[in-house]
Amino acid sequence: MQGLNYWFLLISLASTILAAVLFVVLGRKFQLYDHPTGRSSHVNPTLTGLGLISVFSFIVYGFSMGFNLPEYFVIALLLIATISFIDDIFSLKHSIRLVFQMFAILLLIWQLDFKTQGEGVLILGAAALVFGVGVINAYNFMDGINGMLILNVLVVLGSMLFLNERLTDSNGVRVAFADSNFILAMMLAMVVSAVLNVRKKAVAFMGDVGSMTVSMVILFLMYSLLLKTGNYAYLLLFAVFGVDAGLTVGYKLILRQNIFVPHRDFLFKRLVHVARKPHLQVSLYYAIAQLLINMFVLGLPSSLKLSLQMSILFVVIFILVGLYIMLRNTMVKRR
Repeated sequence: MQGLNYWFLLISLASTILAAVLFVVLGRKFQLYDHPTGRSSHVNPTLTGLGLISVFSFIVYGFSMGFNLPEYFVIALLLIATISFIDDIFSLKHSIRLVFQMFAILLLIWQLDFKTQGEGVLILGAAALVFGVGVINAYNFMDGINGMLILNVLVVLGSMLFLNERLTDSNGVRVAFADSNFILAMMLAMVVSAVLNVRKKAVAFMGDVGSMTVSMVILFLMYSLLLKTGNYAYLLLFAVFGVDAGLTVGYKLILRQNIFVPHRDFLFKRLVHVARKPHLQVSLYYAIAQLLINMFVLGLPSSLKLSLQMSILFVVIFILVGLYIMLRNTMVKRR
């Protein structure tokens, strides 16, 4: 793996800032606004598509660092970014988006070595496909609350960067699963985007193009990390929102409701709309909770026995589910 290239990171930061300025200017000129509906968490028309900055940062990384990323992952990310930006403008049908999402994730799965043979490949591939679709759609729903998506992604990517720089095998040899320059480039894009989004009144939302792009990056990094270490406890690196999204989707499936339609049933949205908590306060709650869990996970040995991995996963998720039920019941009483 390549070491940190500080000249590239400086160029990446400068070009990302320029891209942000151009986005605001052109977005206002071409009226790229998200107009609020009855299910929205904002009340004023707001620029959307800020995630184009992340796509731009991804392209700059490719040209600067010699396109050293897996080719199918590059195709998958650009595909999902393109269809998501079109959806930001024209609002595509859920079925069309789902087909492209599944195809992009299948490309990612095909690219990565899942290290199994025969029927195991089909079972693991199917699980990775379902999990991947769930992850990218979960991230997509974060964008309605100011700062929620960006702060969460920064916590996750920061944890990934730490692991990529510090992981070693039993012989003390570094175990890198990605290029740290790539992770840092995506983090810089999120930091610049934060200037326009992590505020009381957001100037712009990431849009589907942003949430889908960064979620594909996180999915790629997570799959690469799991395959490199075999440590499934690292799934806890995005467990806070994962539990919220998983239980909420399960609840809506029981009620036979469309899980792809924007709604206010997520706990974080209830905290905003029912408990009347400020957007940024709720976003910080989630980011801090995830950071605390990640600090615990980052302190674990990378070579845990499978039984211990599952035990840690079960205990932490059990605690999060308990907190979710308690807070949700509180929201129902207030409502």
